[in-house]
Amino acid sequence: MRVLVTGGSGFIGSHIVRALAERGDAVLSFDARPPGPEAAWWLHPVASRYTFVQGRVEDWVDLVVAMTNGPIDAVVHTAAVVNPVLLHRSPSLAVQVNLVGTFNVLAASHLFGVRRVVYFSSVGVLPGIRYEPVDVNHPVIVGNEGPGASFYGATKLAGEAFCFAFHQAYGLDFVALRPSAVYGFGMQWPIYIKPMVENSVRGIPTRFERGREFPRDYTHVGDVVQITLRALDVPSDRLRDRIFYAATGRPLVTAGAVAEIVRSLVPGADIEIGSGLSEEDLVEIRYRGVLSIENARVQLGYEPRYADIREGIAEYVAVYRRYLEETGG
Repeated sequence: MRVLVTGGSGFIGSHIVRALAERGDAVLSFDARPPGPEAAWWLHPVASRYTFVQGRVEDWVDLVVAMTNGPIDAVVHTAAVVNPVLLHRSPSLAVQVNLVGTFNVLAASHLFGVRRVVYFSSVGVLPGIRYEPVDVNHPVIVGNEGPGASFYGATKLAGEAFCFAFHQAYGLDFVALRPSAVYGFGMQWPIYIKPMVENSVRGIPTRFERGREFPRDYTHVGDVVQITLRALDVPSDRLRDRIFYAATGRPLVTAGAVAEIVRSLVPGADIEIGSGLSEEDLVEIRYRGVLSIENARVQLGYEPRYADIREGIAEYVAVYRRYLEETGG
């Protein structure tokens, strides 16, 4: 296939670009900026097998120009502003990049006859958990509560709604993925695990005042790549659902448990994490629950390779060590 990946210079996007290129797809990586040092290192083995196109998803002209590079069979839309602190200060960024950008991607995909769009949503569309395991039919808006991830969650939910609108109005084929706490080489948002792993490999102490009890379904980026490829390839007649959780489906893992795993994998790791939760944690913890991936198993053939988080962290440690050795970083 010829696949356009928005946000292809980012954490998840760069992993998807590499996987697509390695399996022989023609890949266009569309992003506002070229890959940074870590993404560039990760993409180096396939540097000659993908094309970088600079542009912004919120700019219609940029997107159309990218789509005219050749017939596009599929789009993987990962581009978004994720930083909740930044979005709290500037909600218009969420609207312009996350919502207008998604609308542009869908409209351009319809205009250019794209076969399928894989849209990256988020578990942040969920309100406080009503039941577990949380399946794709769990409510996202209830009488007194909306998406728990504030402006980010609101725009991701609106993006899902527009996916369904384009599907209903024009027959645009799509799959929406809701990733949970994605970790691995190149990750940017810390969610405790990044400084624990990377500081420990570098021999730097890691200190957290609180957070030991905070639980997440930590999902390795390799499993997010796997479910993305399956979402691209699955025939439409196998899809009873259009929304799937990109997660492990296993019991949640606390930050304290992550610290213990890192200590066991990196001799001499100096990590201290205090008890208690911040105000931000108390908001986020409401929409953290055990996620059901049963529909992804049945309809997409998805089975997490790194369901055991210890294996996923070990892979992260190994890749990060290799990165430091090869770049002198």
